[in-house]
Amino acid sequence: MMAGTVLFNVGGQQYRISQSLLDTQPKCMPTRSASEHWHSDDSSEIYIDRNGSRFQYVLDYLRDGRVVLPISECKEAIISELEYYSIDYDEDYIIHSSTSQSQAVDGMKIIQNTIMKWRCADLAADCMEAAWKEGKWRNGDKQYLSFEPNRFKEICHNMKEKEVIMMTNEYLMSLGVKISSMDFDIGHERCRVTLQVTNEE
Repeated sequence: MMAGTVLFNVGGQQYRISQSLLDTQPKCMPTRSASEHWHSDDSSEIYIDRNGSRFQYVLDYLRDGRVVLPISECKEAIISELEYYSIDYDEDYIIHSSTSQSQAVDGMKIIQNTIMKWRCADLAADCMEAAWKEGKWRNGDKQYLSFEPNRFKEICHNMKEKEVIMMTNEYLMSLGVKISSMDFDIGHERCRVTLQVTNEE
């Protein structure tokens, strides 16, 4: 054993900790485990049956009085570890990295946008199915078709009308039709879509 250090094995991961660091929290479990009362043979490691990867954040808190967590680590789980080791802590100093939070938000936005594109593609399929059915078109200055699509519930709850129309029309315009209006009835989970022929313009 290196002078002034104690070797811990936490869940299979080894950590060598200075005695001076342990002395900053004399009542915590690692310090008591390292004392002569708990550990008389200073040549061997002290085994603790806990999550080894999370112990690094326990050490960070011991060293700095604060810990910055990646978004993948749950704050409550680290608090549970600190409580298990009987370490005095201030919850306000256990925080998530602003960078990792920003990356998580950006990732969620990409996923949400992709899902919405899929849903608008489904809506476009409903529109084309309705457009190809005979006897429902009205003739005026333009040709219009009004119908209730099958797949719209998730869209009307998560997107604004203009966004739905714009994203769905990206699929429809090349096929000669477009959505000219949508009327949402959120309370009854119903929607009416009006299509307009575009290839005669």
